[in-house]
Amino acid sequence: MRKDRGKALIALGVSLGIACLCGVLLYGTTGFIYAIADDVIMRDIASGAFTGTPDGHLIFVRYVLGFLLSRLYLVNDAIDWYGFFMAGCLLLALAVILYRGLAMKRGLIWKATYTGLALGLFGIGLLSHAAQFEWTISAAALGSAAFYLYVTLEGKKTRQLWDSLLIWFLLLLTFCIRYDVFFMIMPGFGIVFLWRFVRKKERGSFHFRFGEIFLPILVFASVGVVTLIESQAYSKEDWKEFKRFQNARSEVYDYSGVPSYEANPGFFEELGLDEHEVRNLRHYALYLVEDLDADMMEALREEAVRQASEELGGRKRVKAGLTLSFKQLVSPEYMSVSLPALLFFIGILMLAVGRQKKGAVIPLFLFLGAEGVLWPILGFAGRLPERVAFSLHLTMMLGMAAYFVRLWSEKEEEDERGKKTLWKCGTVLAAMLLCLGGAVFRLQKTIVWNQEKRAMDDSYQQFKTECRKEAGKLYFIETYMAEPVGGASVLVHGSSGINRCLTLGDWYTTSPLDEERMRALGIENVEETILKNPNAYLVVRDLEDTGFLGSYFSSKYPEIELVCQEVRSVGGRSYYLYQPEKTEGEQ
Repeated sequence: MRKDRGKALIALGVSLGIACLCGVLLYGTTGFIYAIADDVIMRDIASGAFTGTPDGHLIFVRYVLGFLLSRLYLVNDAIDWYGFFMAGCLLLALAVILYRGLAMKRGLIWKATYTGLALGLFGIGLLSHAAQFEWTISAAALGSAAFYLYVTLEGKKTRQLWDSLLIWFLLLLTFCIRYDVFFMIMPGFGIVFLWRFVRKKERGSFHFRFGEIFLPILVFASVGVVTLIESQAYSKEDWKEFKRFQNARSEVYDYSGVPSYEANPGFFEELGLDEHEVRNLRHYALYLVEDLDADMMEALREEAVRQASEELGGRKRVKAGLTLSFKQLVSPEYMSVSLPALLFFIGILMLAVGRQKKGAVIPLFLFLGAEGVLWPILGFAGRLPERVAFSLHLTMMLGMAAYFVRLWSEKEEEDERGKKTLWKCGTVLAAMLLCLGGAVFRLQKTIVWNQEKRAMDDSYQQFKTECRKEAGKLYFIETYMAEPVGGASVLVHGSSGINRCLTLGDWYTTSPLDEERMRALGIENVEETILKNPNAYLVVRDLEDTGFLGSYFSSKYPEIELVCQEVRSVGGRSYYLYQPEKTEGEQ
């Protein structure tokens, strides 16, 4: 027993070592960068760049994990702990998959082949996401790896116990990073749990393996504790009010869209909003919308849903949902994981038919049904953006891979010792070389993608760093100009201090964190600060045109005009700094 446990620990150590080596290689060649702005904002909250003090209230990520990450910034605020953690989650998923193969009782050649295939598939499917991470996909990688481990769980009870603890840890991390993804993976776990829990005897009676209950009890008890801590962390009235605002804002900006002023001007008049403030809403300039609160955002949500429903209609909505689901299901964009999933599926059918064990595919089809129903549900709700669709494809791929590995492993045990056919060895070798070649190609493409992304977005990060050094000055930039896709680099030696370059609104607007940030920067009202603070600037990037900002201020304050005070060139891009000045007639 101790010998088996020792071998498993060695396999786990080797797997972690290989994954770390891949991470070092990846960071050295491509670097880690943020794919979306949401992660950048959560990094700023955790690091203290948002309010001036590291904070665990990351809003989307569970407070337990946010708190732990924020404590790391107190140890060393120059290291981007959040970025390394989220990118590292995908490498941890790789280590877990490698561990499963290296811990099996197989020969060295078999393990080397398994490792080559796993590295190749990781390179094809997840390498680019490790270099350009998103918190949703980080959670999906961990959850899918946990599912892979659960399906292929084998060995003696002690070994299964340790593997179960590893699965528990991965699932708890998944829940802490994004609970939506956790529940997205649970249907597959439920199917496998029932298949492991219920055993049919020869005479037709059923036997229940009550030891299988340990893992789900441990998982959901831990989830309950994390949820309890979460409720306490956000228990104050100001956080509850913000949650109302956040739920309504998400529906408006992520799904239904900002309601049209022309479609119902009377609605906006009742709210006290004119067409310029509605335009501010469209540009996410939430600070420039007077009296914006949870009640107003909920009213906007109702109108947005009404307009969207009228525009589509019931039949069109169903058709749009089905179209979106089918499009994301078969899109070539996800071929790096959807094609391997299809090949694994074909391999499972071939193994089941060849071994005359057609019953072995029953849990597979139950898994496909349980996970597959999520596609139309999310499609009808309009909640199938690229990162969610990729997460679903990833779950399907690793689920298929797990079933295939389990059936293949059982076949190897049943075959006579040393019985190898030339075609089988050649097929496996060709598949491994093809996967490794694809991984190298993907690495080359990722290097180019990251270089292009840095060239596009690093200038804004440099601009923020320069602004941070100018104590007392404030810079307000349009939200969509600031960080349209993230783009911040993950650094070992970063800059610290509160960020003095602020967007004109985002998902954190009206939150207690936002209020704390405003107090730290001495801002009582953003619009008043722009109008009256001589050290406050409106920033426009690339074009010397104030756009909607100019029309808003000129319509509301006809006695002033926005005048360009300075043009800064940072990273090959121009930043135009404006301030309001009274017109000559008003001097």
